[in-house]
Amino acid sequence: MIEQLPSSEPQPLTVQELRQWLLGLLSRREYSALELKQKLKQKGASAEQITELLDWAQQRDYQNELRYARMLVNAKLHKGYGWFYISQFCAQQGIKKELQQQLLEELDIDWFEVATSAYRKKYADKPIVDYQDKLKRMRYLQSRGFGSDIIQLVFAELKEE
Repeated sequence: MIEQLPSSEPQPLTVQELRQWLLGLLSRREYSALELKQKLKQKGASAEQITELLDWAQQRDYQNELRYARMLVNAKLHKGYGWFYISQFCAQQGIKKELQQQLLEELDIDWFEVATSAYRKKYADKPIVDYQDKLKRMRYLQSRGFGSDIIQLVFAELKEE
């Protein structure tokens, strides 16, 4: 008589097991709905289960897009990034433009201050050597997501010092 070995294929998780796993994730940090969808899909959840679990988490405020977006924007602000960079990063994380706009109005950010702080952190009090050096420094601020108007204000301020 041949004994049948247990299947090496993992059994799909039940909704209850997925819910517990989801709670474990959300207890450690904030996630966007997009990130959670991807993680649940990797865990083997069906599209129907993913929708049910995300609805469940959002109804109980375990997952909140506004809270996640606020955390993300604040983290990028403290690292010295401008709005263009932050907005693009938020879009990659699945945060809608309306939510980004709401946050922008809510936080009332002084972009000049953020840009000046990022510039000073990078270049301290080193004087600008020549025109090429100035362009390099301007490109640095531009790559951090600051618009040309803010960059011009930063350099006007530097000229006055």
